[in-house]
Amino acid sequence: MRFNPLSLLPFAFLHASSLHELNETPKEFDYIVIGAGNAGLAIASRLSEDPHTTVAVLEAGSNVENLPEVFIPGLTGLGQTFTTLNWRYETLPQEHLGGRTTIINAGKALGGGTIINSMIFPRAEKEEYDAWGALNNKDPNWTWDALLPYFKRSEIFSPPNAAQIASGVKYQEDVHGTSVQTGRVKVGYPNFFYPQSEMWQKASGFKPSPDLANGNPQGTVGISPNSLDAHNNTRCSSVCAYYTPFVDRPNLTVLTNVFVTRILWDPPRTSKSRLSAPLKATAVEFQDGEAQISHLSVKKEVILSAGTLASPRILEHSGVGNETILTKAGVKSVLNLPTVGENLADHVHGWANAFTNASLTRDLLVLEPKFETQQRELWYHNRTGVLSAAPRSLGLAAASNLFAASELVSLVQDAQSNITHYAKLFSNGNADLEKGIEAQHAIVLNFWKRDKVAPVELNLEPGYGGPTLLPNRPARKYTTINAVLFAPLSRGRTHITSSNPLDKSAIDPAYYAHPLDLATHVKAIELGRKMLRTPPLDSIYEGEYEPGEDKKTEQDVTTWARGASASDNHVIGTLAMMPKELGGVVDTRLRVYGIQNVRVVDASVIPFPISAHLESTIYMIAERAADFVKEDSRHL
Repeated sequence: MRFNPLSLLPFAFLHASSLHELNETPKEFDYIVIGAGNAGLAIASRLSEDPHTTVAVLEAGSNVENLPEVFIPGLTGLGQTFTTLNWRYETLPQEHLGGRTTIINAGKALGGGTIINSMIFPRAEKEEYDAWGALNNKDPNWTWDALLPYFKRSEIFSPPNAAQIASGVKYQEDVHGTSVQTGRVKVGYPNFFYPQSEMWQKASGFKPSPDLANGNPQGTVGISPNSLDAHNNTRCSSVCAYYTPFVDRPNLTVLTNVFVTRILWDPPRTSKSRLSAPLKATAVEFQDGEAQISHLSVKKEVILSAGTLASPRILEHSGVGNETILTKAGVKSVLNLPTVGENLADHVHGWANAFTNASLTRDLLVLEPKFETQQRELWYHNRTGVLSAAPRSLGLAAASNLFAASELVSLVQDAQSNITHYAKLFSNGNADLEKGIEAQHAIVLNFWKRDKVAPVELNLEPGYGGPTLLPNRPARKYTTINAVLFAPLSRGRTHITSSNPLDKSAIDPAYYAHPLDLATHVKAIELGRKMLRTPPLDSIYEGEYEPGEDKKTEQDVTTWARGASASDNHVIGTLAMMPKELGGVVDTRLRVYGIQNVRVVDASVIPFPISAHLESTIYMIAERAADFVKEDSRHL
């Protein structure tokens, strides 16, 4: 399917070609960053700290920091958030979702996903980060202890005030970065807390978390830190953190409304005699809003930060990938790297929701326009009211919270006995990747066996969350327990289907393709249903809406989940950081195998799903990568 990648931009921005005018832009830079999202702006900003280094950033979206639905926390998800500011990637029909397609949301703006996400800023289990190093020949750069300084360097943390502490916020100062000199992302807590969030924490049965960013979230519940400027109660996106304060740097050029089509190489692959020479990127080609093709030349490195679904697309259109797939698409192969676009994994979102008699829910912002107007005026007046809320209390269930002991043992044994079968099934015929997926599964199933995995997150939405659109559901107030599968074993892929860079890629996340995924997610949805009926939440419960009180058995819920579950928009893994002999695409310094000067810095390098929302982890990866680039530049 062909589409205009710039057609979804807000009309007001269509004729503003860029933050820097293209015709005034230098034609050569030390570094070119493709994508100005979560990671792209972060690494570009860090590299441009050296005034003698020139950096260009190419971004398909616009600067939308001035939109209320972007900067006001309580308007998250409303307005243009999931329309014009969203790539809305559509999957192929999913076999285990009853043949349905589903949408994977990704931010289409300067700032990428940090513009449209829910600002949730926790971290995953320590052992998961340690496993990145273990999977990569015990590389010491990729462990919790080695990465914590980069987590801390990325943030300017505001400790909670007395009112926030009274509302249940807990924190550990030693795991946060507070330096206004070196930190960038403003991290803090909101000014309003819905009463039902505290009620849910009590109903969850989980122990209170000292801090959901401390690397030990499993089996705990708490109020998540947010990428939020606590002093002004506004979203702090990667634009707020890494671009706006440095917009006047003469050595940092950001072009918006430009769509990258491919990377250009030297030597050109014109004869078999030159196939052994490493590829070297010389330029990046892109299309502007007038459909004009241009390119910028690079002296040192190209940094690919277009995201888990777009970064492999750019590599494939540049001739790097599985040569069989490229040939079928009509693209000349210049480097056969067969696992580009493979190993795709995603968190899976489900729900349990109920009608409520709670006096205040987010539904009122849509159901009662006068209420929304009053709350907006209040927010502008003193940064209080429901629009000052970032309503996310998170609970991370252990496997033992979901399954009886005997059932858990049986499920893990079955998964371990079938580990080779599923690794082969998910590897798309690639023997190296089969070994890599088997190694991933062995690590994760070991977590399961020791009950050290946090396979699902449950969080409370003080309003409707679910698969039914507003016109099709009762116009009432709701309480929702979001149930998110955090540890899927299923792996899919994304690949180009034609030689036209404007054509959409085929995306197959293979949701629920591993039986443990479906079994776990169904248990999480059932636990959410139970929580809605558990004191003190039962005091505001007025009957279940979804899955529905007619869903009596586990099989009923399983059928409902297949028909309703969707992406949680946390796709990872398509350019995985693993040894090449395990099907990896990048090494532990994030350099693409077989290429001298292309590095990948985004969620696509994460080898397997982690038990957290991704924003803080992606910033950490960018901070870690910036040091790699600076260190390696001495040899260029």
